[in-house]
Amino acid sequence: MRLERLFHPRGIAIIGASADLTRIGGHPVKALTRAGYAGGIFPVNPKYAEIAGRKCYPDVAAIDGPCDVAIVAVPARAVAEAVRACGKAGIGFAIVLTAGFRETGAAGAGLEAELKTACAEAGVRVIGPNCQGVVSVEQRMWAVFGSISDEVELRPGRVSCAFQSGGFGYAIVNLAEAQGVGFRYCVSTGNETDITMPELLADFLDDPGTDLVLGVLEGTADARALLDLGRKSLQLGKPVLIWKCAVTDAGVKAAASHTANLTGSHDLYRAAFRQSGIIEVDDVEPIVDLAKLVAQGRWPAADRVGVLSISGGSGIVYADRAVSQGLVLPEYSPATVAELKSAIPTFGSVQNPTDVTAGVFNDMTILTRTLEVALADPRIDQLSVLLASIPGPPALRAADAIAAAAAASAKPVHIAWSGRRSKSEPAYAALEAARIAVVPTPVRLATAAARLARFARDRRRLLPRVPPEVGLPAGLELPEGAGALSEVESKAVLAACGVPATREVLVRDEAELEALTRDLAGPFAVKIVSPDIAHKTEIGGVRLGVAAGPALAEAFRAVVANARAADPSAQIDGVLVAEMATGLELLVGAVDDPGFGPAVALGLGGVLAEVLRDVTHRIAPFDLATAHDMIGELRGAPLLDGYRGSPPRDRDALAELLVRVSVLAAALGPRLEEMDINPVFLRERGQGAVAADALIVLR
Repeated sequence: MRLERLFHPRGIAIIGASADLTRIGGHPVKALTRAGYAGGIFPVNPKYAEIAGRKCYPDVAAIDGPCDVAIVAVPARAVAEAVRACGKAGIGFAIVLTAGFRETGAAGAGLEAELKTACAEAGVRVIGPNCQGVVSVEQRMWAVFGSISDEVELRPGRVSCAFQSGGFGYAIVNLAEAQGVGFRYCVSTGNETDITMPELLADFLDDPGTDLVLGVLEGTADARALLDLGRKSLQLGKPVLIWKCAVTDAGVKAAASHTANLTGSHDLYRAAFRQSGIIEVDDVEPIVDLAKLVAQGRWPAADRVGVLSISGGSGIVYADRAVSQGLVLPEYSPATVAELKSAIPTFGSVQNPTDVTAGVFNDMTILTRTLEVALADPRIDQLSVLLASIPGPPALRAADAIAAAAAASAKPVHIAWSGRRSKSEPAYAALEAARIAVVPTPVRLATAAARLARFARDRRRLLPRVPPEVGLPAGLELPEGAGALSEVESKAVLAACGVPATREVLVRDEAELEALTRDLAGPFAVKIVSPDIAHKTEIGGVRLGVAAGPALAEAFRAVVANARAADPSAQIDGVLVAEMATGLELLVGAVDDPGFGPAVALGLGGVLAEVLRDVTHRIAPFDLATAHDMIGELRGAPLLDGYRGSPPRDRDALAELLVRVSVLAAALGPRLEEMDINPVFLRERGQGAVAADALIVLR
């Protein structure tokens, strides 16, 4: 781990320590002492000779022991100088609790810029500012302030987490810990002036003591790093869970006033998660449940789940949720069905989900036998056991049977059980010792099992993918300055990158109209061409379905007149006359996002685009398989397969077009303000796709 000394320091300085342990500067002194931190604790404040029975130092240079981390709790205007002092003293990390930086406005932003410079000059890595601190549970390091400074009994575990809101994040930790999840590292990142959320999460993945990583994220300027983070998690077999806050306008506004992080479009975050294998969560329970399943250290080979239940109703609700989340409940093999029939009472069910009945209360061999048979079936990849509220001694017998069966199998085994722990402590202890997840409800278990299967599926599906090489075609020259390219220029750029467009000609003078359009087949689309008019339809600069002859001449004059009326100073390069294209209307667009960089959008076109908002996204560049994922995510995707007599459309051509646009967008990079290809007409299968209109705006 690059941040090893942050989480395993030999000593900790508290700059701005207070003798009043109820104040922010006193909280870390109290917390480190109560937690039993074994390294050096060095209060720093020239006002005191001693704090809480410990020697207090006038400055960090006077510290007389090894020290790797400084907790900074001085006023914002003094923070940069404190960090510089840490650098001179050889202290490599600083945790800045102080607020009052860019989240407060221009003056605070200036102080944060000064802090950033100090970090670089001093060679000190900084958590914060405006954060609540760091907990390293096994190290007994509570470098924090606030309510978490009193929560020094957290159980150790293999989940590491980071969150931009300290109060909310440590509330999540407390809630998850109360439900049985143990933690390794917990970091409140605050403004992330230096160490960012993606960097922290990547470092957690490198830690051999961490099996699952959680980030609670409002936004980050380093959002593109999430793609590498997700791929790394798939390679290492360690899921990364992200709770993305600020997904509505109200949430974005709150985040801006909170930690001043870039929130970005939730659509792009969700696309990045799907593209990289990151798992999105939106509450504490999904975190808890998946952490418990991951702790078993087993991955399902496919999406097929077997279900054994002592209550038929719980099997039904499990099946409903499982199927809706992408799991498959297959039929058992004939051999399995035969063996189940011999083990289960006749009033039970040998189908999947299997009702083993409440007969297990009197005869635990029913459960023992069905566990063995179900796990042995090659059609099953993981097994859920639904125990309802079975209590006391029967619960212990069931727990022992499940633990024994799980030990004899390599498949994940997990339980939905709502029995009171106070009445069944030995059973809970037996299951925990066997690392078998216990989730309170069938619905929650089905959701967690689906996420476990999805992560395993993403490892198989996403890891082989390789993005295409990025570069502009040889000989393609772009204008030097910023501005919108005309439709003709935009289509020329697209054509050079392999994106087909409609057959068309640029007519500069009406006298040339007949000669230049002689080889085109009507009806025509007639459009004004001007670098000063980006949205032609709105000013009457487009005529569609125009016949050859007088109608074409009239349309030519009309679009020119409308353009002149709308903007007398506009440069008119001519009129584009194109063959009308037919097919299913789609739109393809691209932007350079501040956090993610170039990103591509695909949606239904025409009037449906703004009404249905059926749009999907991916971060550029991407391969054909990813493009097909995009297409499949559209709610209107069935239209591409033929609907009520309409022919199937050319999905392969659309995927190829998306890849080419993604390569172009990535090659343009920061120069790309906007790319809008609307409409794209998708023709019948085997006949391709064609861009009927295009706009590229460069910075």
